Amino acid sequence: MLASDACYSVQLPNQTCFAPLNQCIIAPKQVPARQRPKMKHVQNATQTAALLVHCEDQSGIMSAVAQFFADHKLNLIRQEGFIDAGRMYCRLEWELDERWEDAAALEAEFATSAAPYDAQFSARFFDREQTIGIMVSTKTHALTAVLNRTEDDYFPAVDVSFILGDDADLQHTADRHGTPFFHVSTDGDRLQAEQQQLEIIQRYKPDYLALARYDKVLSANMLGQLDCPVINIHHTFMPAFMGGAPYSQAYERGVKLLGATSAYVTAELDQGPIIEQDVARVPSGTSVAQMITQGERVERRVFTRALQKVLQHKTIVHDNRTIIFN
Repeated sequence: MLASDACYSVQLPNQTCFAPLNQCIIAPKQVPARQRPKMKHVQNATQTAALLVHCEDQSGIMSAVAQFFADHKLNLIRQEGFIDAGRMYCRLEWELDERWEDAAALEAEFATSAAPYDAQFSARFFDREQTIGIMVSTKTHALTAVLNRTEDDYFPAVDVSFILGDDADLQHTADRHGTPFFHVSTDGDRLQAEQQQLEIIQRYKPDYLALARYDKVLSANMLGQLDCPVINIHHTFMPAFMGGAPYSQAYERGVKLLGATSAYVTAELDQGPIIEQDVARVPSGTSVAQMITQGERVERRVFTRALQKVLQHKTIVHDNRTIIFN
């Protein structure tokens, strides 16, 4: 969090645009220190690290991974792996020591073991703080769920760097949680609004951008300039009941289940890789207002679980499918 930032400020210097979101493993890219501040150590944070690896299933790959851990005498505390459609996926978690300065240093050394198998991989050190930026519109249930969960240490060593909203009333929520808030109206020129939003996001350089019921569609141009994965929460199961008044649509259809979906955001609307889903039953006689309350409860649960999985380094995306580890 940048203590010197004034709320509602959008007069920021232009920033360099970054690469598009097309990574096979969804994780913050390693970029030069001049662009992204080095992840700082966090007191009392979990002293573990995790490595994600995936490649075509082939003889020797797991032996190579195991040999790397054995050669470096790493104390493995959790391992999960499986084969899916001819591809190997695994996650390994171990106790941290001072062998490597950061995850990038470990990745550079592990690359030698991964190269013969054309394996893709990504590491995370959980003693380093991760940052989230949040975009939100008028509904605050998903926003407050993330803020409350962050304060309750539900997520591993996470800081909500800023809240970016198109409703000035969100200032009060941000103030209660001590989080910088920026109001950018989207009622006028959308291109101008997106440029202002980009300048704020690129200034803070969050590891992830969470859309906590942000009602506007991010353009392909904006997504292409972001240097972090974007995670959304969507009412009901996609692609049912898209557009306005989804709960009214569900009521008119007499649905018996309400659901929510959290997914990575791509340029194709509501077609990103799914991270988490859940449902709740709708008894007969439930009003639209009651359905909205029930649906928002499911959305909060799904959104925070999805963010937890991402922040715990438990997701791999391949061919627009998300592999989730327990």
